[in-house]
Amino acid sequence: MVISKTLKGLLCLLTLTIFVSCGSSSSMVSDVKVSTASNEDGDILVSLTADLNIGNVQIPAASLPIILPKDGREVGTVSITADALGQNVLVIDINLSDAANLELAAVRLPNGSIIPLIADNAVLEIPLGKAKVLLSLAEGSQALGVVLPISALDKVGAKVGTAVLAPAFSKDGVMGAAGVYTSKTAGQNGFVLVADISSKMGGISIPNANVNKMQMQQAPLEHGSVEPSRRVKRKLQRELLRMHRKKAVMEVN
Repeated sequence: MVISKTLKGLLCLLTLTIFVSCGSSSSMVSDVKVSTASNEDGDILVSLTADLNIGNVQIPAASLPIILPKDGREVGTVSITADALGQNVLVIDINLSDAANLELAAVRLPNGSIIPLIADNAVLEIPLGKAKVLLSLAEGSQALGVVLPISALDKVGAKVGTAVLAPAFSKDGVMGAAGVYTSKTAGQNGFVLVADISSKMGGISIPNANVNKMQMQQAPLEHGSVEPSRRVKRKLQRELLRMHRKKAVMEVN
């Protein structure tokens, strides 16, 4: 019995360390760094770097400019690169002061599910084509996130249906959640990452009427993993494991 349990544990460790772990979901982020700075105009600049823990699955290098829809100004970038070991790295650089002038909106994932951490709070949304950057700037509930549609996950969604598997992470004082969302509808499948950056803001607040109003109304960020039912989770984990074994490429749409 001891040998049997040991072998079972080793097999579980070897085959499911990517995306899932024995009985629970593993973080899809291995490290996160958040830094803040100000430019010559006094604007607040934030940079978030996340090392993605997605195994043999690869997201090709890409760079998406963050452009304000109102006036066409570029206020940052979302980029995906690979480190020396071939691990995917997601970087978000953004001028929070410029982005704060957008209107607040209740936002959901493309499959209709609530967004990790943000839940039903109103946020600032910047479209990047089909992708989008999300900002919560309420004092004490400051968050930065990105939603990336990935067509390679359409086959997974066709089998699994509507689901979100976004395990929580806590790295370098930054808490958040990251993972995949799926749907039977093509184009509504992808990757989401949201991080609570409050601890890195050092009490910095963004002067904006919308943000000040939001501070009066926002609920606290909802830390923790977002997971589907056990049955759906098993199906989703199985499909993700297949992608890992095939060394699938997940290109951002």
